[in-house]
Amino acid sequence: MKLVMFDIDGTLTQSSDLDDGAYIKALDDVFGFKGISNDWESYTHVTDSCVLEEIFQLRQGCKPNAKDVDRFRTRFVELLAEAASAHGGVQPVRGASEMLSRLINSPNYAAAYAGGAWRASAIFKLNAAGLPAQNIPSAFADDDHSREGICTRALTRAETYYKCHFRDIVYIGDGVWDVRCAHKLKYSFIGIGQGERAKKLIAEGAQYVLPDYRDVDRFLSLLEF
Repeated sequence: MKLVMFDIDGTLTQSSDLDDGAYIKALDDVFGFKGISNDWESYTHVTDSCVLEEIFQLRQGCKPNAKDVDRFRTRFVELLAEAASAHGGVQPVRGASEMLSRLINSPNYAAAYAGGAWRASAIFKLNAAGLPAQNIPSAFADDDHSREGICTRALTRAETYYKCHFRDIVYIGDGVWDVRCAHKLKYSFIGIGQGERAKKLIAEGAQYVLPDYRDVDRFLSLLEF
């Protein structure tokens, strides 16, 4: 059995812009931090927890405590829900629902989630997009600051959940940081993106990049490479 591990934003849900806007506004609402860069590649790890810690360290000279993180995360999810409502909800990446259904029901594959968002926001986006959020082992930014750490934790949970040791793992992502993570962990990788995003993924070393999951058979065939 092969483990297929998914990022969330931009990979399964069309929520990156909503997410970015809510994150930046929450920084201002909760801490009064203005003029924050949303060039996520400029941060050490592109995860909600690492970005917050680095910004807080830069502005306050110390790391945020647990109460700071909780206040910010709560406000962030509130703003995310408001933004989603104002824009007609969270849309799944095209074909994602059918793809996940076929994957979950296949005896050849197991699914896991490993995203850079916090669990609360990730689950909100999956639910809002009508994608399965329960009974799939997962790890998020609550578990580790680094994407590599998040993926490793997701793998451990998947092996416990499925009672299987996975030798073949494919990571599905839409960011150059996802490609880098897969390479470091020696996972196979399939990119999701089009236009400039697809070009960046290919330049980073992604061998296979699809615009979405509408051609489910094509996606499933790439899992075998």
